[in-house]
Amino acid sequence: MSFKGASINKLNGGLGRTSETDRVICLIGGMTLVGALAYNTAYELLDIGTVENMGITASTDNTNAELVHYHLSEMFRLAPESKFYLIPVNKTTTVSALVADADLKAAIRSIKDVNVLGIAGLNTLVSAGLTESVALQGLVNDFAGEHILIDGIFVEGVEAAITVGYANYPDLRTVTAPNISYVTAQDPAVAALKAEYAKRAAVGTVLGSVGVRAVHEDLGSVDIEQKPRNRRGEENYSLSSEQLGYWLSAALSDGTKFSTLSEAEQKSLTAKGWMYVGSFAEYPGFYLNGCPTAVDKASDYAYFNFNSIWNKAARIIRKTLIPRVRSKVPTDPATGQLKSTWVSGAEQSVMNALEPMESAGNIDGRDVYINPVQAISETTPLKVKAQVVVGKVVHEFDVDLGLTDKI
Repeated sequence: MSFKGASINKLNGGLGRTSETDRVICLIGGMTLVGALAYNTAYELLDIGTVENMGITASTDNTNAELVHYHLSEMFRLAPESKFYLIPVNKTTTVSALVADADLKAAIRSIKDVNVLGIAGLNTLVSAGLTESVALQGLVNDFAGEHILIDGIFVEGVEAAITVGYANYPDLRTVTAPNISYVTAQDPAVAALKAEYAKRAAVGTVLGSVGVRAVHEDLGSVDIEQKPRNRRGEENYSLSSEQLGYWLSAALSDGTKFSTLSEAEQKSLTAKGWMYVGSFAEYPGFYLNGCPTAVDKASDYAYFNFNSIWNKAARIIRKTLIPRVRSKVPTDPATGQLKSTWVSGAEQSVMNALEPMESAGNIDGRDVYINPVQAISETTPLKVKAQVVVGKVVHEFDVDLGLTDKI
């Protein structure tokens, strides 16, 4: 015996924290190689200084008539506390060649936990028939088969589909590509720098907007839940920068100024599933109109943030259940059903794993159910039903305001 009393042992893991980030974002950039860069190779980018040390600068953008530095600088401007990746590709490459390129796929796989891709800088991206959306969705599906879940691919809206004028933009909601989004947002100040930029879209701005938000936040939100240190205290998270001269106005990638679009024309573009930048009357700053995907609006996955929520939950559930693979499942000798204590334990383990998503506001509720009446074998998996409750997103307000001489 001694006077040691009680010993307190420090436990770890109770907060459910992980070392991974919810956002692992890569720009697949059509570009001229500079420095020691190679095509179909993934490069980790810690800040814009890392980018410039590789030889990608505003000067090389100007020389090569490309916007690689612009896209990457926008990513770090809007999400300065994030880490990004770049995979250079030949800008003459077509989307069909990209999705078939084994080297590109290997480069994407090499990025641990990659879940968001942007494609910009190719000579041709969008076809009038939107056939590339199906090809890119096929790439997402192929990766899903390898348990690499891509929340979304943001495609630069250039070439055939947008040269016909915004009124004739194809309807993305008629396609079945729920993980693909098309960006037609353009900063007129950047487009005016060179003739080659006239039909380009701001994919980097969108990727930065993704990087700074939680998985459940809409990309068009006027404010965000956690601002970077350099912008805390601001009442919104506008894309605009007076200092840099960025997003002081906005256009579509066919050059149409946002200021010329009627409310009906704005709604038409949104209804067709296109991402663009605009502003509110008598309110400062410019903002994305949202994050629609190329699928029917009635789909549960008609918006990028819903894909992000589903994928995050799927990753968590998979990691939680894998340790139970090929483990014994006890049965009740009286009924032959799965033992209730094992069932409740398995259900609770998944519920506990999803709890951090609820605490973070990604979801509003969760439920897991395992039917004890199951015959499982090497070829018959055990069925688990999981549901997560997603919150609503307010897109506009309708206010009744009147005058009165008393309340």
